[in-house]
Amino acid sequence: MSQTLDPVLDPNTIAELHDAQASLGKPSFVADLVGLFRQNAPARLARVQEAIHGRDGQTLELEAHTLKSNCAMLGATRMAAFCAGLEEAGERASFDEASDVLEAARAEFERVLEALGELLAPKTVQSS
Repeated sequence: MSQTLDPVLDPNTIAELHDAQASLGKPSFVADLVGLFRQNAPARLARVQEAIHGRDGQTLELEAHTLKSNCAMLGATRMAAFCAGLEEAGERASFDEASDVLEAARAEFERVLEALGELLAPKTVQSS
């Protein structure tokens, strides 16, 4: 079942991205950003997991911070909040907490990917 964009992606951020796309005159702007996120985020999540397992707070903090920024840029505010929690856990070297937050972040990541897919899906126009 398809979800609406509202619970996963912030509609104001999405509108700002579309405005930027129009201002730049680059029709692929949003799709390009989404493509970069889809390409890079899984590896960042993997590095977060490796940092937790390796008890490397500095790497955890850095990877989570970068992922948080990427999520916020696309309006994935809940995912960004989970990443902020991971970043803070890395700063405190709280790896058990980070492991719990990572589990929630991974679930949210799947919702984000689905919402981004919906965002890029061609819109059908219904005739009356």
